[in-house]
Amino acid sequence: MPIPFEPTRSYVYRAARYELVPRIAEIARSYGEEPFLLREISKRVLAETYTAEQLEIRVKKAKSDTMEKMSNIFGFYIPFLAENLHVFENLGGGMFKNISLDEELAEADAVATDVESNDSGIIYAYSFPSIRKNNGKFPIKIGLTTTGDSEARVTQQCKQTCCFEYPIVLKTWEVQRVAAVEDAIHATLDARGSKRHAPGTEWFDTTLEEIEAIVKFVRPLSGT
Repeated sequence: MPIPFEPTRSYVYRAARYELVPRIAEIARSYGEEPFLLREISKRVLAETYTAEQLEIRVKKAKSDTMEKMSNIFGFYIPFLAENLHVFENLGGGMFKNISLDEELAEADAVATDVESNDSGIIYAYSFPSIRKNNGKFPIKIGLTTTGDSEARVTQQCKQTCCFEYPIVLKTWEVQRVAAVEDAIHATLDARGSKRHAPGTEWFDTTLEEIEAIVKFVRPLSGT
C-alpha cells in the first residue's frame, strides 16, 4: 500500500526510501554497468507518481523560515539515499552507475553468517529473480539457519543490506550437524571452481541439481 501523500519533509524521506528509490533501481538495471544521469530517471518517476501541483507545494526548511519545493526536497533525498544505501555508485557530476553484481552479493553475504552449530537445522539456497536462470549455472547463496524459518532468515539478511529486489528461496534441506554440512557444500563447490571471484562472498555459480547431489552425499545419517 502506497504511503499516503502529505507535504512534509518526513514524507519525502519515507517515500523516497521505500517507494521511489526501489522503482528507480529497477529502471536503472537496464543500463547495466553504464553510467547514467540519476536526475533524469528521478524526474520521470516523480512525474509518474505526483501531480505538478503536488511537486510545486512549498515546505518550510528545517530550522529555517525558508520555503522549499517538494520537487527540490525529492531532488536532495533520492541521490542521497541511493548513494548511502549503496544502491548506486556516485561518479560525480550527477552521474551514477549500478553497483556490480559481485559487490551486491558481497554486501548480502556480509550479514549472512549464522551461529556455528552442530545441531540440526536447515540448509537453504537462495538467489534473486534478475540473475536466476532456468538452464545453466547462476549465482546462488547457500546458507544455514537453526531457527527453522529459512524465509525469515533470508529476509532478515536482505533487510540489513541494499537488496531492493525480493530474494527467492530456491530450496531447503533439513539436516543434522547443519554447520558441518554447510561447510562441506561450500568446500566442494569451491574445489570445483564454482565460488564467485569476489572477496568475502560465499556465493557460487552453480545449479540446484548440483547442490542437491552434494547434500545427499554429505548429509549425516540419522542417529550419527
